[in-house]
Amino acid sequence: MGRSTGKNKIPKKIADQAVRHAAGKVKGKAIRTAAKHLRGYMLAAILLLGAAGIGFSYVPEERIPDALEPVHTFTLRTRNNVIAKVAPDSSRYDDTAVVPVPNSTPVKLYFAPSPHIREGLCKLIDSAQSSVDICIYDLDLFDVARALTDAEKRGVAVRVVTDTDNFKLQAVNRLKDAKIPVVPDNRPAIMHNKFVVVDAKYVWTGSFNFTINGSRKNDNNALILESPQLAACYQTKFEEYFSGKFGPKAKRKTNGGKVVIGGTLPVEVMFSPSDGVQKRLLEELAKAKHSVRMMAFSFTAPEVAKELTSLAKRGVSVRCLFDNGQAHGKYSQNKFLGRNGVAVRLAPNRSGKMHHKVIIIDDETVITGSYNFSRNAERSNDENILIIKNKEIAREFNREFRRCWRGTKGYL
Repeated sequence: MGRSTGKNKIPKKIADQAVRHAAGKVKGKAIRTAAKHLRGYMLAAILLLGAAGIGFSYVPEERIPDALEPVHTFTLRTRNNVIAKVAPDSSRYDDTAVVPVPNSTPVKLYFAPSPHIREGLCKLIDSAQSSVDICIYDLDLFDVARALTDAEKRGVAVRVVTDTDNFKLQAVNRLKDAKIPVVPDNRPAIMHNKFVVVDAKYVWTGSFNFTINGSRKNDNNALILESPQLAACYQTKFEEYFSGKFGPKAKRKTNGGKVVIGGTLPVEVMFSPSDGVQKRLLEELAKAKHSVRMMAFSFTAPEVAKELTSLAKRGVSVRCLFDNGQAHGKYSQNKFLGRNGVAVRLAPNRSGKMHHKVIIIDDETVITGSYNFSRNAERSNDENILIIKNKEIAREFNREFRRCWRGTKGYL
């Protein structure tokens, strides 16, 4: 009793198989458990790295060592591109700035793509008490059209000048339906201005067309300045346009359009083709001592290109950022610049346009407006520029240049 018999004995082969099977199950379970833990650790590591990357992207670029700039650029660009895809009407960088002016209202700056630029324009129109005069090449934003019709309903005198090519857009038709006078230029050349005069004292100008692409896709800028003297210069030119005089027929010059806002902010306004804008640009460029930064949609002016290469040859740091589509045009000067010592880059904005028309000289002078650096802008199109002497405004435009140069703004 208690002794095993041959009948009860498990064959060695089957026993070995059972042992191996049991061991395999234990081993497989251990491997699966280890793999599960490993996946958890990897996910945690990825989340930590992602959080670190997002945190790193918010570090101001001026605090980033040169060695880490490529990593910072990558994380910032990735973050903003994701935001742009998920929430295209969101603000994803420092797209507004307010620059104090002693004894005057601060200058407001807007950069695009961003929802704030169109919001800022609507708020300016909503603030109007007596008059709104607009010269705009292109208008398809219905919220801007609504702000204008609302202003007209509350008794504000609203007048609009636009380009013939865009005279029949739906947003413009809404203005006409509201009995707001809209005057087209009726000529082959373009009425390319983008300015607004409110209550004869506020001026809005820059590169921003009042369009969906202008606010959501394109690199743009706009400024609001309070100055009755500056507004009077724009008003003078508006009255010419509104009376049907465009291009060479709009002969009234504004060479006296130099004002000092608040006694501290020198601003000069010029209009093309009446005022000889290119000559004035060349004069300002010739003064450059250490740096020139340019952002341009169209750059076909050989005279300006020669001046930039001359500056580069005498040791001035010259960087130029151009729209990718326009840079391949027959008359584009970007290749000439690149062959002659100028740092040239095509804008990373591929879904929209590099639509700025900006020159920053020695971190102090800013030239901006609707004026493309082209022969058409100089000779036939209706354009305007501002020449502003202010280090703080120049600093904000330099920040915008760096964002565009690095491609970190976030594009659709």
